[in-house]
Amino acid sequence: MIKFFRKIRQKLLTQNPADGQAGRLGRYLLYAVGEIILVVIGILIALSINNWNQNRIDGRKESLLLKEINAEFKYNKEELESTVRTYNLILNECDLLIKLFPINQNEINKDTLSIALELIRNTISADLSMGSISTLINTSSFEIISNNELRTLLIQWEDLISDYFEREEQAINYTRQTITPYLATRLPRPYKRGLDDERVDLSFLTSIEFENLINDRRRDVNVLLNIVKDEDTEIRKAIDRIILLSESSND
Repeated sequence: MIKFFRKIRQKLLTQNPADGQAGRLGRYLLYAVGEIILVVIGILIALSINNWNQNRIDGRKESLLLKEINAEFKYNKEELESTVRTYNLILNECDLLIKLFPINQNEINKDTLSIALELIRNTISADLSMGSISTLINTSSFEIISNNELRTLLIQWEDLISDYFEREEQAINYTRQTITPYLATRLPRPYKRGLDDERVDLSFLTSIEFENLINDRRRDVNVLLNIVKDEDTEIRKAIDRIILLSESSND
């Protein structure tokens, strides 16, 4: 098309003037205007090509980012479900012991007791990954994500899980600093074998202190479960939504 316009302009310049100097001047002006138009058209075409290339590059980057986000949150979902299963086991063992209070040391099944104590002192933590998000949000690459809802969810993610992590840390610290030392001075590990140790005095099972420790542990675990166990909790809904959006946006 540019060649077509150039030929027309050149033809105008080579035509014999019909109206003298004024006609020649008019054709030169027309030629100059045509040159300007061609330059503008060329610039617009170059910009269009550049934008197309940039959009193609950004599209590839976005696709890679979405794959990373999708994989990370699928991992987070599996990790959270695994943690919830363990919390439920701990809660069940706490309930089992609470029903037996005050525990008769001569009647309780030692295998049952050893399993309960091992689980109760378990300081499991939900290892929710934030690697790609933490790196992404602080860079210009974050703007490449075209889905506004997904971007909003990613920005809110850290604040969403901060309360859970804070409560989880409190529960872990209480277990490590209170329950574990308490058991360590009364029962050697592994507990299954320690319960048969003749040096062990199981009278602590009837103490109010032991009851309080188990009740405290149950309370901590129950609080954590209430934050994450149900499908309609904010953390669960956010994970599922991010997985869905990172898949559909990547199609």
